[in-house]
Amino acid sequence: MTENKGLFAMFGGSAPKPTPVFTKAADIKSKEEIAKSLAAATAAAANTPSTGGGAWKTAKKRGARGLALKARTFGKSITVSENKTVLPDFDSEDVDMGGMGKKKKRYTPYGGRGRTRPTQKMEDTSDKRVDILVAGFEAGTEAGVVPFLVQKSKKQWEPVDVKLDQGQMLITVNDPIIARILVRLDGYIFGTQQLRIRLFNNPTLPMTPVVEGNKKLTTIDILRNFLLSRWNSELKYLNLDDMHSDPILKKSAIKPPGSPGSNAIVGPAMMKLAGEMFADIITISFARNHLKNVQQISTLAQYLPNIQNISFQENLFKDYANLEALSGTGKLKHLRELLMAGNPLCEAEIKQRGNNRAYIRNMVKRFPSLVLLDGVPVQLTEEEIATVHKTGRVLPVDTKPNFFDNEISQAAAIDFISKYYQLFDANRVALSVMYDSNAVFSITTNIKLRAQQKVRRKDKKKMMDDEEKLTWTTLSRNLMGKAKKQEGKGLLVGPDVIGNTICRLPTTIHDLQKTDDFVVDAHQSPVGLVITLHGEFKEEESTPPYSYDRTFVLRPATPETPAMAAGWPYVIMSDMLCVRDYIGNQGFKPQVAVPTSTFACYPGA
Repeated sequence: MTENKGLFAMFGGSAPKPTPVFTKAADIKSKEEIAKSLAAATAAAANTPSTGGGAWKTAKKRGARGLALKARTFGKSITVSENKTVLPDFDSEDVDMGGMGKKKKRYTPYGGRGRTRPTQKMEDTSDKRVDILVAGFEAGTEAGVVPFLVQKSKKQWEPVDVKLDQGQMLITVNDPIIARILVRLDGYIFGTQQLRIRLFNNPTLPMTPVVEGNKKLTTIDILRNFLLSRWNSELKYLNLDDMHSDPILKKSAIKPPGSPGSNAIVGPAMMKLAGEMFADIITISFARNHLKNVQQISTLAQYLPNIQNISFQENLFKDYANLEALSGTGKLKHLRELLMAGNPLCEAEIKQRGNNRAYIRNMVKRFPSLVLLDGVPVQLTEEEIATVHKTGRVLPVDTKPNFFDNEISQAAAIDFISKYYQLFDANRVALSVMYDSNAVFSITTNIKLRAQQKVRRKDKKKMMDDEEKLTWTTLSRNLMGKAKKQEGKGLLVGPDVIGNTICRLPTTIHDLQKTDDFVVDAHQSPVGLVITLHGEFKEEESTPPYSYDRTFVLRPATPETPAMAAGWPYVIMSDMLCVRDYIGNQGFKPQVAVPTSTFACYPGA
């Protein structure tokens, strides 16, 4: 065996150069004797008092002594020295009954895994209470607000305190995290209403929203500050002109609608916040914002439905389609003034046609309630009115109240209408005597086929051939598309024919007590008293109404006429009835005098 090799070197020992020892044959021990010697040495080591260290220490000593004794039996002397190599410490979690091949965590009966740590003392959160103001819920639903917020927050929490005052609820929580979650629920629909949820720092109502000075502002906070800086509460005017150059937005690197690379969420967020912060806003301006369309601010119609005045001056609108997101039925019903000057759309229309008449017509079609366009009152000719009427929308034309050329015409017209329609709804047989022997009656209709009529006609095909009943369209004398030989076919002449025909028409209900639903004109002419009536009627209480126009020409009744014998002081010479689909009564309401542009009185306009 060479020096410093083998088991001796492994334990740090060194063996001196072997000196040849010659042993007599009688001194050589047999294998059995060697085994007995090793067993005795091992037993002696086991009986030696230990200083501790457990099984691992005992094993090491036994192993070391066994090797040394074994070496000495061969006549060799070794020295066992301490190994200076330091082994890395193992976390107790790395040791498991399954061995050290894979790191496992020791089971603990304290509800967790791994080393048991001392329980932390509960922190007192009484100084971290946060007040949340909730509004927007309907009266009588207060008891359901807190359970609703608990459900939507997806956290288990209970309010420290709840107060109610004038339709508002102040909820106090003792966890800022819960408060932050609740604020994010702002705008959620509760029942049929939209909740408004804000942070507040004053424990008494009413309160004002605050933003902590040392707190990093969110994008919503920045937009609120921006809108507050642009709001004029006295004029109820929100000035959003030149938003791309606003210092608040530029400092926060927020790109408003119209700016290159603007976020599609910023515009809708602005409109939503504006609707929540300024409930009484009536005027808003988007001048000089490089807007190519209204898509990014289309939620204006949703969150500011009562807006009356809008300015899109000096933007980049090139086509009427760029306004479609804000135009149409049911949107911006109260819009009265619109500024579009300085857009390519206006300039192109005038350049192409030489005037702005088509431009005005198209804008009125899209915004029927418009009164002022580019600071000028909207005025349409009769031909333009007829063109716009084809869209089926109400026009903002200047209408007048009931017109009578004198008091006699007024008294006669009111007396005739009240008596005639009372009989027309209840006893049409008695009306035949009112028509002159040469009287003419005609009906024109403009009615789309209704759903209930489709069903009725499908189930009762013979209805069209029933001589006892007529429909409003059966006798229509509309001449469009008819041959010349059919001209005048719808005219009915004489009291007998007229009386028989009106008795076969559908039943009607005229509620003349609703004066807002009717408008009457009456004036004297060479042919007699001309009475024109515009209004509405129903066939039955449960059916939708029709709109109609009816023109009568009356003359005084002579003593020998059946009308005079029946107590009527006049006879009907002409009766023309036009029945149309219902269009409402807006056209009957006279408009107030048109003022100057609203934007003219605003600062910076």
